[in-house]
Amino acid sequence: MKKKLLGLGATLTLASCVCLIAFGQSSVKDSAKILAMRKQADKNAMALATVVQGRAVANGKYDNNMGLYAKDLGGKYPVNPCTGTPTGYTMTVSGNGKSSVVAAMAGKNCGKWTPKEYHLKLK
Repeated sequence: MKKKLLGLGATLTLASCVCLIAFGQSSVKDSAKILAMRKQADKNAMALATVVQGRAVANGKYDNNMGLYAKDLGGKYPVNPCTGTPTGYTMTVSGNGKSSVVAAMAGKNCGKWTPKEYHLKLK
């Protein structure tokens, strides 16, 4: 299930001001920075999902050996800005290797949010 907590073009309202204060943020600039970090974490997860899909098509199944994918991403995983680490991603494989879900971890740097999940499936 995909959830979008705040749209990138969202207008700042009184409710979102309360939310900013609840997350310890003090300005609209902080909010924009956090939204950008969330967006980057999702983009990084999408890049990983693309590599995972390519390898699965070539091999006929998904595997969760994360060490194999770093080479396809230029030699290392991108840092997830919400966790501050290059290991801030999850991948689950199911259906005897015929499906997989890839996502960024929410981390502590981006407040409370739900990262996008990239659901992959082989036919």
